[in-house]
Amino acid sequence: MDLGLTDKVVLVTAASRGLGYAIAAGFLSEGSTVVISARNQETLDAAAGRLEEETGARPGAIAADCTHQDDIDRLVAAVEEQFGRIDVLINNSAGPPTKPFVELSDDDWRGALEIKFLPQIRCARAVLPGMMERGWGRIITIIGTHGRQPHAYVFTGGVVNAALLNFNKALAEEGAPANVLANAINPGPIDTERMQYLAEEMARENGITYDEARGIQTQETMLKRFGQPVEVAAAAAFFASDKANFITGTTLDIDGGQTKGV
Repeated sequence: MDLGLTDKVVLVTAASRGLGYAIAAGFLSEGSTVVISARNQETLDAAAGRLEEETGARPGAIAADCTHQDDIDRLVAAVEEQFGRIDVLINNSAGPPTKPFVELSDDDWRGALEIKFLPQIRCARAVLPGMMERGWGRIITIIGTHGRQPHAYVFTGGVVNAALLNFNKALAEEGAPANVLANAINPGPIDTERMQYLAEEMARENGITYDEARGIQTQETMLKRFGQPVEVAAAAAFFASDKANFITGTTLDIDGGQTKGV
């Protein structure tokens, strides 16, 4: 299926590895103009080189720390100056650290907001005016299933994700009059460094082995396996395309059936 993305300018945040990297690769393979961002320029340049080897196209690479509004504003201005606009924002961010509930301080809770929630709010706020002025845009927020399927070993991440689910709905309403569509993806147990970290924490908190924790993660799914980053990338490309023109305010769980609620 031709998704018609060859004329789109796509900004992918937190893209030096994991889901952001896979999504950037997907858009490059579709012929989009892609700019990737992460905190460290050296790491980002290495990721851009790998993406070029894998896809035959090299993305732009602009370092920015999305915990700072000034950095986000500089990033967005640089992309717009070089390419004229941002059509699609893949609003991705790192997940917060996890601890047992009684060990979580007020600073840990505030830190979770600073690490994930506020960066995604800031990025959306920075690109929305230009999209609305042009009458076309896509903001795709990468959230996570723990907003709907809480776990005691992901307290802060789950609460932040739940807030982002609400944000995605409100953002869709805000952008709809100008044809700016906002949708979200909830990755479940996708085989990334983040899931490896969560397995390590689950093992530590429950006195089990890492392999046992990984087994629990897969057993929570109906398909009894980990998802692959490319499976998330495919959904992001669809949401960005004109095939999804009547979809906004939606959250898609890509979790192998992990989420049991409706």
